[in-house]
Amino acid sequence: MAFSGRPLIGMAAAGVLALAGTSASAGETSFSGLWLQQHLDNRAHAAPSLTPAALSAQEEARKATRVMGVQMCLPVGMPRMMMNELPFEIVESPERVGIISEQTELARTIYLNTKTHPVNDAQPTWNGNSYGWWETGKAGKTLVVDTANFNDRTAHIPGTPKGSTTTHLTEKYWLENGGKLLVVEMTFDDPKVLAKPYTILNHYDRLPEGSQRWEYVCDTQDPGWNTALGVDPTKDK
Repeated sequence: MAFSGRPLIGMAAAGVLALAGTSASAGETSFSGLWLQQHLDNRAHAAPSLTPAALSAQEEARKATRVMGVQMCLPVGMPRMMMNELPFEIVESPERVGIISEQTELARTIYLNTKTHPVNDAQPTWNGNSYGWWETGKAGKTLVVDTANFNDRTAHIPGTPKGSTTTHLTEKYWLENGGKLLVVEMTFDDPKVLAKPYTILNHYDRLPEGSQRWEYVCDTQDPGWNTALGVDPTKDK
């Protein structure tokens, strides 16, 4: 799949763009634009140190027989929305930063006008609740993000068997190579799953100016999806 000349922006993405307002112009200090992860990142990541309970759950998951049934189109969640072969877009504004992944319809919003997670009516979600702030350090302009309130329906920590509502994620975003490379440091902490905090480093290449996202839809009526899942009765033909 090519990653340039993308003609469409989904409804969820359009909503974030409307909320974000006018973004900063692209350049050495702007994070706005389309980004694609370098594929060597996932191979380079060391495995996390798991608690005994998480190790046991991981072993049971390996032994379990996976039964293919009706495909459920569920969101991939954070951080998988930023760790795959599809690009995502960052849109900056003074009050928030929007991250719109091509792989999922759930856009992510990082709020810059607060430093607390909601207490009342805080429902666990696929992407969690995120707030952030800007810092200036050796890497220059750095976005620091604090995320909590994850749900337990997907493994939010790479290399772990299942999700946890006590997962906490801290991220740092900075630019290198004249703004052409985005580096994101992710540190996960969860006493139920991890024996110690787990940190990974991801690298993303800026896509050419004018690139657009494509629509990526989980369609259970599409024969391609069913064939891939082994539930299409015509796949052997």
